[in-house]
Amino acid sequence: MLLGLIGYPLGHSLSPIMQNRALQVLGLQGTYLPFAVTEENLGSAVMGLKSLGCLGFNVTIPYKRKIIQYLDAVTPRAAEIGAVNLVYREGQNYIGDNSDAPGFIRSLEEKGIALKGKKAVIVGNGGAARAVATGLRDSGATIVVTSRQKPTAEFWQQFPWLGLKKDFVVAADLVIDCTPVGMYPDIDVPPVVDPRAYDKQTVFCDLVYNPRKTCLIKMAEATGHPTVTGEGMLLFQGAISFEKWLAREAPIEVMREALQECLEGGKKND
Repeated sequence: MLLGLIGYPLGHSLSPIMQNRALQVLGLQGTYLPFAVTEENLGSAVMGLKSLGCLGFNVTIPYKRKIIQYLDAVTPRAAEIGAVNLVYREGQNYIGDNSDAPGFIRSLEEKGIALKGKKAVIVGNGGAARAVATGLRDSGATIVVTSRQKPTAEFWQQFPWLGLKKDFVVAADLVIDCTPVGMYPDIDVPPVVDPRAYDKQTVFCDLVYNPRKTCLIKMAEATGHPTVTGEGMLLFQGAISFEKWLAREAPIEVMREALQECLEGGKKND
């Protein structure tokens, strides 16, 4: 049984460690391999995985949009988001889906965060932000988007937009930073939104998981705000992928432990 991950580069991806640990614990004969594929070889790589009978694979940057042309179909969710990070086999067809959106929502639900009727501010308008916006909208939240430049994609026309400037503040139940600000190695870059200006009940989320606690999360914790760190979305999108490929429940705690060992500098090899 072959599973895998397509992207470039892949040196720091944690998905192989997480997925292989899950396969090992369940006693399943299979492996999840990283495939670092250059853009000119993307089509050939997909054809190769199909020829090998690959059960499914994940897709990461920079191919979440480019992969679509090489698949047999995409789900309505992936089509709306415009990005695929999960490919599964249905008969002889390979179908593209997006597990980032439900993965993010599951990371909030695990923390007991209700979404229906809540107001969320999404910072950024990239592919990850589109997935987050779709998940929040479908969960009944209202959304405001902020970025330095107004997005022109049709997708974003369904949400109000505000320009992201210094001292940006909007009353909200959740603030989700979907930008790479604070990601390793630039861990000391200050966040684009200051938690100190927000009500103490506002939940702050950061999609960055390396480091586990970005400047945004540290500031929010210091001011007493509830927080959700980025590894939750990584964990649950991986679990959703696992469940789609194998039609069985993913060993969430095993996968979580594998991620935490890596993110906290512990054991890194299976």
